[in-house]
Amino acid sequence: MYWIEWMLWYIQTSYRESENWQKKLEKILASDRLQKSKKSITQSKASETPSADGSIYEFNDCYIELSAGESQERRGVITYSTLAIAYFLFSFASFTLTFNEVWITGAYYSTKRPANIGDYITGLLLITFVSCLFWVVLRYARILIRLENFVQRRMLIRFNRMTRQVYLHRPRFAGGITIFDWDQVSAEAVIGEEEYANIGRKLILSWGPTMPELPHLHVVFVGKRADGTSDITNLWEFIRRYMEEGPQSVPAPRELLGKTPWPWLSVMASLSFFKPLWRARLRWQVGCIVALASPALAVHALGHWISLLLCWEPRWPRIIREAGLPGKPVPPLSTAADWPPLPKEINERKPLRQAGRRSR
Repeated sequence: MYWIEWMLWYIQTSYRESENWQKKLEKILASDRLQKSKKSITQSKASETPSADGSIYEFNDCYIELSAGESQERRGVITYSTLAIAYFLFSFASFTLTFNEVWITGAYYSTKRPANIGDYITGLLLITFVSCLFWVVLRYARILIRLENFVQRRMLIRFNRMTRQVYLHRPRFAGGITIFDWDQVSAEAVIGEEEYANIGRKLILSWGPTMPELPHLHVVFVGKRADGTSDITNLWEFIRRYMEEGPQSVPAPRELLGKTPWPWLSVMASLSFFKPLWRARLRWQVGCIVALASPALAVHALGHWISLLLCWEPRWPRIIREAGLPGKPVPPLSTAADWPPLPKEINERKPLRQAGRRSR
């Protein structure tokens, strides 16, 4: 699901949250965990064993494409809510259409008796009621539904070494497709931390609003969940070496990720919750937990699979697909003009009101 990505974008673009966000942003940019020197990040070695196994979709001389998103394996719960909403809407709409046959047949649909004025009025009231239900769903429930249904199936991040750009493919409500400068990337500094300190986490890359043309903070969770700190540093080193030194400097992935939504992949997504325990050699405990929780895991796996089927595969714009090829243009970097203006602060009108009171 896209819960984290949506929240990160919402608090930056929401009228109500923007004021608090500016204060949080100052702390984030000052954090020691976000490395400051872009040059040292892209040129300093982070690991001796670069690896992107389990995280990469495409690998060639021009670009690499990796999985992105913080909670993709957790999707499925909202799907059942979506199916329930769809069932009730379909039921109400079907009943309304059946009842309103009186306008065509002139008879009550059940007993076939001649329709009276009350039947016609009831039909109109049902149409109004169902229309209001659809409006509520489209206006409010849609925000929840699209976090994992009727939206692009996955987030993608592509690193193009020919153009030295990074392309991020997100849903529109989470920021949309964005083009970054590779040299402006910030990577979370986990080098030197204990192995267990980053179990279950992901590599975090960010592009901060350090320049006027990039007003938002863009945070990207890249690759698979780590079994430890070394997984994060190895993945970052794989990306860094590929971009700085070329594909010959990194080991070719043993197996690329597929994009076909096979059902067994959803089963593996449900079992991934227990991976840290399995890696910690608590295997008989994991076996017992899985056996006891197997009905719930099966329900989640089914919801996960249905969620993938209700979504579509993301497709890059042509200019990004051709980026780096001979004679093709370099995509322009994203700027402030690509998004709506930042919301004004809530308290903007307060000084005017206070001034009005003082004049009285």
